[in-house]
Amino acid sequence: MAKDVAPEFELFVSDARRSKQLPAAAERLTPGEIAHPIVVEPARAAEFLRVAARRASGLFRPTRRSEVVWIQGDSELAVSLTSIDIKLADGFIIVLIPVRTDQTGEASVEVVFAVGKPDAPAGLYASAFRRPNGPPLIVEAWGEALIAFAWQCVLGMVSGLAGATGKDARGNVLVPAEMVVTANGIQIVPMARHRFVGSSGLHTKPDLHPRITSPAKSRTKSSTAKRGAK
Repeated sequence: MAKDVAPEFELFVSDARRSKQLPAAAERLTPGEIAHPIVVEPARAAEFLRVAARRASGLFRPTRRSEVVWIQGDSELAVSLTSIDIKLADGFIIVLIPVRTDQTGEASVEVVFAVGKPDAPAGLYASAFRRPNGPPLIVEAWGEALIAFAWQCVLGMVSGLAGATGKDARGNVLVPAEMVVTANGIQIVPMARHRFVGSSGLHTKPDLHPRITSPAKSRTKSSTAKRGAK
């Protein structure tokens, strides 16, 4: 997860603390210790998903670019970054991705994630249908990539908001331990990350321990979520 946090997420947390909706940041959290949950209403979730979509596309600085174009062989798909939207229901996140091709014109692809809800928390686990809802021509060619992109946007949003709530005792931004979704919003539980090689400063001794690889990137997590699909 990225160490830097988008200004939009930091401003949201700062405003929540100023209005007493969120307590002051906890200090010196130890690995696995959780902070006060943060709640994001649906309208703000849509706004933050667009921030995450830009960052997922490699656009970390302010830009007027409203879409990106994916290329696969002779096929191209224009994906909107400014109109991507989100709908929430108890235990579900629905990501609506506006797309465009020469063959279909403008269209929308719907990716549905089953996630945790108040009476059935599930950490950060999410499952998705193997095929998103949308024009068959687009879904056949780009379905897997669109599911992965949608999950990367969701994960980027909840990670950014958790990271904006504070840092742990070692100076690392907090990470999301759980998200619970209802029609009224997303509740994110920030946590001090556990020690991993590369982030904790710990080192293994040669020939004594197996090699530990770095945690998978968010795109890989998207694919993992998809492979556990319904």
